[in-house]
Amino acid sequence: MLDKKYIGFLKDLKSLKSNAENLLKGDAGNNFEDRKCHESIVYLKKEIEDAIHDMELLSKTTLEGKLVLNSQGRFNLDTAQELYFTCGSPLEMFIDGEWYRGRVESDGKDYYFYNYEGENIPLDEGMKARIRVDRG
Repeated sequence: MLDKKYIGFLKDLKSLKSNAENLLKGDAGNNFEDRKCHESIVYLKKEIEDAIHDMELLSKTTLEGKLVLNSQGRFNLDTAQELYFTCGSPLEMFIDGEWYRGRVESDGKDYYFYNYEGENIPLDEGMKARIRVDRG
C-alpha cells in the first residue's frame, strides 16, 4: 500500500501532466529557446506519464501465493486458481528476500520470469509470487 505522501504526490503529478498538455496545445514558437523549452516539456510529460502509470500500478492491491502448474501446463497462484499466466502476464516474484517486477515469458518449452530488474529465472512450482489487482 502506498504511503499518503506518494498518493498526494500522484495527484500533483496528474495536475502537472494536465498543465503540460495545455501548454503543449500551443505553438512551439519560432525562436530557438521556445522550441527547446517545448521539446523539454514533451520529454518531461512522457516521464510524468510513466511515473503516474507506475504509481497507479503500485497502489493496487496485491494477491500473493505460491506458483502451481495447472492441468493445461500453465502457472497460476494457489490463492487464485482461476487466474493463469501466459506470455506477457505481469508478475512479481520474491527472490532472495526481495520483490521484483517482471512478466511471464516462454522459451517454447518452459515458462520463465522476465525480470525487469535482474536476471531472468525459470518458473517452478512453489515459488512465491504476487499480482496486482484492482480493488473490488
